[in-house]
Amino acid sequence: MNISRITLITPPSSCKAIENALSRNPDLTSLPLPRPDVLAPEALSQNTGTAEILRIPEVQAAINGHFLVLPCDILSEVPGESLLETWMIHAAGMVGSSALPGGLGVWFPTKGEHSVKGEETNFLMTAQLPPATVSPPSESLRPHLSKLVYSSTTDTLSDITESKKAFPIRHGLIRKHGRIRILTTTRDAHIYLLPYWILDFLNQNPTFESISEDLIGWWAKATWQPGLIPKLSLDHILSPSPEAKNSATDTENTNTNNINLEEDEFILRNMSTTQTSSFLPTPPTTPS
Repeated sequence: MNISRITLITPPSSCKAIENALSRNPDLTSLPLPRPDVLAPEALSQNTGTAEILRIPEVQAAINGHFLVLPCDILSEVPGESLLETWMIHAAGMVGSSALPGGLGVWFPTKGEHSVKGEETNFLMTAQLPPATVSPPSESLRPHLSKLVYSSTTDTLSDITESKKAFPIRHGLIRKHGRIRILTTTRDAHIYLLPYWILDFLNQNPTFESISEDLIGWWAKATWQPGLIPKLSLDHILSPSPEAKNSATDTENTNTNNINLEEDEFILRNMSTTQTSSFLPTPPTTPS
């Protein structure tokens, strides 16, 4: 599997400047193939939510397989090929398998040498993945992987605790995952490796505005809260009709060796991606 296409998604107001830079800046003209395409949908503005961007028809038309979403300003200590390899091993699934592929996201610690006072953080709950049958190599990201079961911003957490005078935890989460880890000093790097079927998930839930809080947050909760599966239309998406399954299989076989790279335009500062977490799909009958 490789990166077959790179698309820079930008508001029309920035399109000309980006195209000029790509054609004239020596640092950009010397980049290896594939050359990035610039996509500037008329419906896109600086205030468009990240999940809303993925619902724009022109953007969906540019995605024909599993895809990678990156912010426009990124500094990372983790090689991109390491993330792609990790997703392929742990979340992508096997071609011909009935299991749909999952996703991989990246969060990074905000405490440390380069921490910024007052920096926005996320409130995460994670569960351990099953132990590896074979010890991973020393450079593997496997020790940093965990299953995401809850995700929100700390601002949302504050609103919940203020209104309820506590933070309620559902019994279903404890039944599903007896041991969970709570993280309050990490931040979403806005790096997501997503399966193709997630576009259907977004289309079925038009109220989703943000990838981080809406798409990822509800997806994570649906892995242990069965009542959300029909409410979010995941039962139709993850268990399609035989005709849809055949169509999806044909599409997947066509795009097995390709992955799209989609970049949303928003700023990410002081980012060092040293923590990863996977979020996997949950079939309606046998949640994973």
